[in-house]
Amino acid sequence: MKTSTLTLKIILLAGFILSDNPVFSQGKFEMSVGVGFPEMINLKIKYGKDIQIGLCQSLWPVFHNVPIGPTAAEIYYHFAGKSKFTEQPTLYLLGGLGYFWLQEGGIYDDECKGVPFCFYPRIGQSINFSRRMGFNFEAGAFIPFYNTPHNSIKEIYHIYPSISISLFLRL
Repeated sequence: MKTSTLTLKIILLAGFILSDNPVFSQGKFEMSVGVGFPEMINLKIKYGKDIQIGLCQSLWPVFHNVPIGPTAAEIYYHFAGKSKFTEQPTLYLLGGLGYFWLQEGGIYDDECKGVPFCFYPRIGQSINFSRRMGFNFEAGAFIPFYNTPHNSIKEIYHIYPSISISLFLRL
């Protein structure tokens, strides 16, 4: 119940911001739906052109005892590549910082005594079908950070592969 309420609030807030903003018609907002790891099925909202800031909300939990998947703040830097549909460079670097919502008694209780955050740096490419629509493909690393009872680096840092594909719409 909490998951659907939070997701609905995020979607309504995004809709309000996008529909009421005077920059709306200039195509600086981008909304996407995708699938990847760690965010699984997700909704992303970004603002900007060559440098974009965004918010990513997972719509499907990663594990059965995680009530909602990660919520992440992301920054994109578009640096190279050309498209016949847009002036925005097609290659980009992405840095995301996510927060996992955990339940008491969850899978992290044995190893984690705090809030798990994750960092995921990626490199990506946009493939534009038109001025307003296309796909984003991203690959990189997923690095979770936990507050463990032991101060062993081996227990704190793990690096996993991270990948994502999403369909975007520029507004």
